[in-house]
Amino acid sequence: HGLLNPRNPWFDGPEYITMCGVPPGSNFTHQFHFTTEEGTIWYHAHSDWTRWSVYGAVVVYPRLGTTYPFPNPYKEYVVIL
Repeated sequence: HGLLNPRNPWFDGPEYITMCGVPPGSNFTHQFHFTTEEGTIWYHAHSDWTRWSVYGAVVVYPRLGTTYPFPNPYKEYVVIL
């Protein structure tokens, strides 16, 4: 949540509604198109049985040559509750 998916809506949503399910034993690569996002973005699966086990954070740093809108942090930690 927090990642814009312009021109790419079929990669986000429940299986067989907005995208086909991934068959057992196969792979799926989701290509993200970062445009203006910056910060920590939450991702999770939409399938009933993977919703509670496939999740995490994607940390998007400022583009090279730009800075945070605040002083650079001393340390960073990703905490998922």
